[in-house]
Amino acid sequence: MNALEKLKEKVESWKAKIRELQERNETLESEKATLAEELRQCREGGAQELESLRNETESLKAQLVAGEERIEALKAELDAKDAEIEAIIAKVEALLE
Repeated sequence: MNALEKLKEKVESWKAKIRELQERNETLESEKATLAEELRQCREGGAQELESLRNETESLKAQLVAGEERIEALKAELDAKDAEIEAIIAKVEALLE
């Protein structure tokens, strides 16, 4: 085998290796595109979920405020009823004296 044949053999080997690397590159590019799409979908889904959680949080805050206001109103009502009861007790005690 002469030098020219050896060189041709090496060139063919390099060409085969280049084709193999090109195929691998195409596979990796395809995988990259798939992963990029999955990432985009995850981000979109995450953004929607975050917005949903923010809305739910705001709703719960509003419910909490309404609940606290209702508690304050009931406390005021209870205080008024307590005052009425105390007044009645005072009247009864005055009548019993």
